[in-house]
Amino acid sequence: MSRRGGIVAAETQTIRNVCLIGHRGSGKTSIAEGMIGLASGREGPANGALDNSEEEKERAMTLGMGVASIGWKGRQVNVLDTPGDGGFIGDAFVAQRAADCAVLVVHAQDPIQVVTERVWRRGEKEDIPHFIVVNHLDRERTDFGAVIEQLRDRFGQSVVPLNLPIGRENELAGVYGLLSGIAFVGGEQTAGVPDGMEDEVDAAKTQLFEAIAESDDTLLEKYLEGEEISTEEAFEGIRKGIADGLIIPVLAASAERMIGVDRLLDAVAGSAPSPADRSRWISESGKEVPCDPDGPFAAYVFKTFVDPYAGRLSVLRVVSGRCRSDEALTNPRTGSQERLGGISHLVGKDREAVDEAVAGDVIAVAKLKDTATFDTLCKPDAVVAFEPVELPEPTAAFAVGAKARGEEEKVFEAIRRVTDEDPSLKLERSEATGEDILAGLTQMHVELALERIGRRYGVEVEAEAPKVPFKETITTGARAQGRYKKQTGGRGQFGDARIEVSPLPRGSGFVFENAIVGGAIPRQFIPAVEKGVEEAMRNGTIAGYPVVDVKVRLHDGAFHTVDSSEMAFKVAGSMAFKNAVEDANPVLLEPYVKVEVLVPAEHVGDVMGDLSGRRGRPMGVEQRGERQIIQAEVPQIEMLTYARDLRSITGGRANFHVEPGHYEEVPPNLVDKVLAANEREKAVS
Repeated sequence: MSRRGGIVAAETQTIRNVCLIGHRGSGKTSIAEGMIGLASGREGPANGALDNSEEEKERAMTLGMGVASIGWKGRQVNVLDTPGDGGFIGDAFVAQRAADCAVLVVHAQDPIQVVTERVWRRGEKEDIPHFIVVNHLDRERTDFGAVIEQLRDRFGQSVVPLNLPIGRENELAGVYGLLSGIAFVGGEQTAGVPDGMEDEVDAAKTQLFEAIAESDDTLLEKYLEGEEISTEEAFEGIRKGIADGLIIPVLAASAERMIGVDRLLDAVAGSAPSPADRSRWISESGKEVPCDPDGPFAAYVFKTFVDPYAGRLSVLRVVSGRCRSDEALTNPRTGSQERLGGISHLVGKDREAVDEAVAGDVIAVAKLKDTATFDTLCKPDAVVAFEPVELPEPTAAFAVGAKARGEEEKVFEAIRRVTDEDPSLKLERSEATGEDILAGLTQMHVELALERIGRRYGVEVEAEAPKVPFKETITTGARAQGRYKKQTGGRGQFGDARIEVSPLPRGSGFVFENAIVGGAIPRQFIPAVEKGVEEAMRNGTIAGYPVVDVKVRLHDGAFHTVDSSEMAFKVAGSMAFKNAVEDANPVLLEPYVKVEVLVPAEHVGDVMGDLSGRRGRPMGVEQRGERQIIQAEVPQIEMLTYARDLRSITGGRANFHVEPGHYEEVPPNLVDKVLAANEREKAVS
């Protein structure tokens, strides 16, 4: 497959879209850069091709999806490399939507880790076929056979080795192909089983051929009758079994030493499904959209890169049809028209121009004017739209603003650009506190976004813990008068309002009743009294929080034919309300949230104990697959550090979801703490 002139002659059947998923440190990026190196004719990896941002270089970890289109033995392989840290797992979920096959990379010393399980569960949800690569087999205390058994215990008996490592730990020399019968060592190929591996090869081939036979009724019949399955039949059985999810092949590797990387590329190119083999693109209306190169054009934007100098770069999975540069398309979400500029393939930050893209391909397009991540682009006469990827719930949040006065517009434009690039980040306005809240999957996720904003756009963001939206209410009824009289020469001001306040059920809000009879207050001044009460409700008498769930009955008053005015009665209403609340036994209310924690069974007791220590009330436990769901109601102020603490309690093996709940009275013994925090906040502001 030639790339001369920037043209790749790829058709749907020759494309392979594969995402690399797995826990941090498993070596996904090393494998991807090894693939790029091999495809470009190098003997070693293309170091730095993918993890090339300043933040990634400093932390030596992948923080966002990398994309590389490479050619290998007549196939175009589009590789999506994903982060392995839980704070950036959103990109792994997105990649599993965009790809047709996932390669789960596991560390030979510790194969089943937290993110391993999370991305595997998402892969099952997306119904995506899997390969598994056992990496770092050149490290100490590694045992490929033991890893295979762990993988089979966790992911099922369809997990079978496709090759075996030759040598162990520091003496790892190469791999032996179970179907080809060839040993690949140091660039040399040798037929026959390596000395001392006969029993291991026999056992592994038995597992493999049993899985192959079960993938096809004809092959199963031959296998049961003792007939030999040919190599060609075996390869076809593997290809079909992978596509149907009946076979999960495992390959041995050491990416650092470039052992097994070429075997993985061969396996993906030869046995992974092409886009045409899979029909899983369902439109928002529920219609299946086949991957047909001759069908109407439709493409899904699954990643946006924002460069402060080059602008926006949208990465698209072409679902159907074909496209060329200067194509006129529509965006169903916005209704706006888009025109494709030059289309290209990505290899990390590098772009290689292509003349045409076909169904199944992954392409990059620069400077779309009104298209965001998860949008669909299609022909105006064949409109179709696809659902956004379901991302994990944010668990860490900061109230954000500009550090320097006058830079508010620049700061929030920078934040919007970063959230456009990473839809796992959410920027929302809190009506309860008036703060702008930037939320992400972990504290590190949000902090990195803030660092990126400063580095890229040269603006500083002020970030602090969000305020908890406390409220106040009353617990008894009371009556009070508000009398406003002012005489400064000329026309004066006079208003007199007498009210009765009473508590309402929680969540009822505010009710105002006009009970004036006999014209004690003229009709035109009644709304002013109500407005004065509403303004007074914004700042309660305990700590200045809004007052809620109160009924105010205006029952008497007085006016002056010359000096009374709307302003005077507004002030009188405010005074009357403040006076009445002081005699109505006011209390502080705190918000509770509904919490669902998904946790392994062995940690249920620890998690429930921790929730109880946060004044939480467990509401039930139920089974979901292999894990338990704990439901509880917890004061919001007790959840500010929960993400960090839950990770510590469970070793990162649990996640949680929070929804707004209700308000309850703050226990008397905690009121002073809340008031002290409130005073500190006022002092800072």
